[in-house]
Amino acid sequence: MRYLSAYYTDKGKRKGVNQDSLLVSKAKKRGREVVLAVICDGMGGLERGEAASFEVVCSFAAWLRESFSALAEEEEFEDELYDSWEMLFQSVHQKIKKYGKDHGIRIGTTATVMLLWQERLYIAHVGDCRIYEIEKQIRQLTKDQVKGSLGRDEDTASHILMQGVGASKTVRPVYHSKDVKENAVYLLCTDGFRHKISIQELEKEFAPKELVDEKAMVRQGEKIAKEVIKRGERDNISVILLRTIPSPADCLAGEDSCEGEYSIDKEAIVSDMASIALHQNAQKP
Repeated sequence: MRYLSAYYTDKGKRKGVNQDSLLVSKAKKRGREVVLAVICDGMGGLERGEAASFEVVCSFAAWLRESFSALAEEEEFEDELYDSWEMLFQSVHQKIKKYGKDHGIRIGTTATVMLLWQERLYIAHVGDCRIYEIEKQIRQLTKDQVKGSLGRDEDTASHILMQGVGASKTVRPVYHSKDVKENAVYLLCTDGFRHKISIQELEKEFAPKELVDEKAMVRQGEKIAKEVIKRGERDNISVILLRTIPSPADCLAGEDSCEGEYSIDKEAIVSDMASIALHQNAQKP
């Protein structure tokens, strides 16, 4: 399987800082593509949500660079993967908590992670970002970790997150996996992206036939982000799009002939932390 990727983010109307952070990283191991996508929504009711979300995406970027290649050789790959991710989550959770304690603030973030490798996808989920699989129909692959609901619909309802990285006493990510589908779109988004748009619209606007290349994917992500802002969305808005396409047979017939054991092809870390650090001399956790 090969993968096209794109992303779009907007701070929206209400906030001066975009507390969302995201990571899209593509690598190759023995000629096979691997993709890691992470989307984090800094918890808006707390302080420095952008720092917490940035710390999580940076931690996963380092994990892909430093740990994935060895893990991919393990016979029990899925178990080893989730053990590795669990250690990462607990480490970054404690790091963010300590930062908050040292600075006298509450700080936290949601975190939704998806790894695509050898025709399987692996998910780790904390919070209320979502992953959708869009093929002939749309399917939600994550479950919102919220409690409480006031209001007649999702847009007017008041939800309380059950846990957040750095914010709750403990963090317990939910893990699961499934087969990757050919010619499908995987959409990862923060809650600001989906509040003002229906599931039917998502299915139509992000159908695989509409996303023929990465430029089209970026255009469509921006189009829907601007549309939900027009409809009154005030939260930060972020989306990652991954599209699967059949892989050429050049390396699959003989992996040993493929050049390069493991390499990162491209990596995008998107966060407002860069501008904050530049203009306010802020420090990462």
